[in-house]
Amino acid sequence: MGYEYLIAGLPELHAGDKAPMTVEQLEEQLAEQLTDSDREQLRLMKCRASYGTCAFIRDWQAFNRDLNNILTAEICRKHGFDARKYIIGEMPTDIDSTVKALSQIPNLYERERQIDAVRFAWIEDRTAMVSFSLENVLAYYLELQMLCRWDVLTRETGERIFRDIVADMKHGINGKL
Repeated sequence: MGYEYLIAGLPELHAGDKAPMTVEQLEEQLAEQLTDSDREQLRLMKCRASYGTCAFIRDWQAFNRDLNNILTAEICRKHGFDARKYIIGEMPTDIDSTVKALSQIPNLYERERQIDAVRFAWIEDRTAMVSFSLENVLAYYLELQMLCRWDVLTRETGERIFRDIVADMKHGINGKL
């Protein structure tokens, strides 16, 4: 089934922009307009299931896993940890130097923004030749999730969360000593 009217009615998304709606608002629209089987594919994607009939979901999960594995391996190497303990599945052999370089960005906020830019670009590349399909709907959902995340995550919020995590860790360590 094509989703011409649904997709044509959605505002355009661009990496780095403000989200034009919440994920919940999009989910309301999708609940009314997707077929039962397509709603199930969305549900599988949301729960990060790497199975299902949709190749886009399987490819997205594999891409995201590989991206995270590359970044994890680079960070482990930098800090002298055994990366094999932290890798999920197999380590990809074709490591993109651009992705590898992301782990070297010292500013955590900027690093996360750049990682999401790589994800956004993958989604855009993957759906460039597809129109009005479930794949476009799922891509839109993923992109909106990223934009919504950045709408609430400011540098100050990130620093506060990081300080809270460190304080909790220190409290946990002190409480056990």
